[in-house]
Amino acid sequence: MDCQKTIDSLIAWIKSETPAHAKVLIPISGGSDSALCFWLYNQALPGRVKGVYIGTNLRAKEWFEQQGKVQYSNFQVTHNNPEVERWAHFLTLSLQEDRILVGSRNRTEDTLGTFSHASKVSSCLPLAHLWKSQVMELCVFIGIPPIVINSSKRADPACGRPQRMADIPFEVVDAFLQIKGNLSAASRLLLATPQQMQYLETIYDHNAYKKALPLKGLASS
Repeated sequence: MDCQKTIDSLIAWIKSETPAHAKVLIPISGGSDSALCFWLYNQALPGRVKGVYIGTNLRAKEWFEQQGKVQYSNFQVTHNNPEVERWAHFLTLSLQEDRILVGSRNRTEDTLGTFSHASKVSSCLPLAHLWKSQVMELCVFIGIPPIVINSSKRADPACGRPQRMADIPFEVVDAFLQIKGNLSAASRLLLATPQQMQYLETIYDHNAYKKALPLKGLASS
């Protein structure tokens, strides 16, 4: 991948697809996807971007604040439906401030189906055509702090990455999904164990229904 060409294309896309003078809101987790998303939007739309982090202990806080405006929310998430509550909070803020809600879902999450239904409230997904391994490559290229990049390699059940998934290299997961899509990446799967392959098959099959949503009724005659 030509990192500079990809970065330039993403920034150009953001500029062209964001309505003139529109402002955006980006949920920040402290991980690589939201960090790349936040960086890209601040490069493309300086002064029109707000990142929102729930809590105060943002990883690499200084770096994020150097890129653009960050709001720290004291919103209290319960243990009942934390993912739903987080996205409801972000959607509420975006509506209150008339901002476009931007999500940081990548192609790996989108294809594997590990994204939550609640996350679909976001209006824009700039990273949706980038595999996770490509996101990581771009993060290194633009100088995102290692502590942010390394956090994405650890388990984070709240973000749909349990320990079993974290134990599988991003390159292997992407290769598995690329083969499912009839793309060429078979050699990388030599790194996967039979148990890991079976696990990925299970997750892929379990989430397959998400690709058909939302379902639309028949057109009237």
